[in-house]
Amino acid sequence: MKKPLLFVLAAMLSLLLIGCVTSTSMEFTFEASDVKYIEMFHFIVPAEAEKKVITNLEDIADLYDTLEGIPLKAKQTELVAGGSVTSFRFHLSDSTDFEVIYTSIAVKPGRIKTTGSETDFFTSADIQASWNKYNCDTVGADESELPVFS
Repeated sequence: MKKPLLFVLAAMLSLLLIGCVTSTSMEFTFEASDVKYIEMFHFIVPAEAEKKVITNLEDIADLYDTLEGIPLKAKQTELVAGGSVTSFRFHLSDSTDFEVIYTSIAVKPGRIKTTGSETDFFTSADIQASWNKYNCDTVGADESELPVFS
């Protein structure tokens, strides 16, 4: 009689602990319709950074939905030398900007930091794939243009 009771209690404790894992998703403080255009940057070496400017409303909405839906976890990770960076600067109709910086740790997983966030988050989503998804002209980007958070 005690063994089944212990098993049930252990299972309930496990479920409670699983629920305590800090998991969230990206939260924008604006709607896709508030975005005038998006600058997307990609680089491994900042001096060789490239930029695309997304102005197509359907592409803006698609990128907004993609980023808003990715799962994030509060997880300490270290910056990796040689990792690629894909970042986004949303230019909003109220003349403000919102930035998202994704730094890959491996092929897909990486760190995400956003404007106004005190924490870096971890995601296993392939954010870097966004670079090739949108058919925009690619131009060189000056290091001074790149989104940076201290």
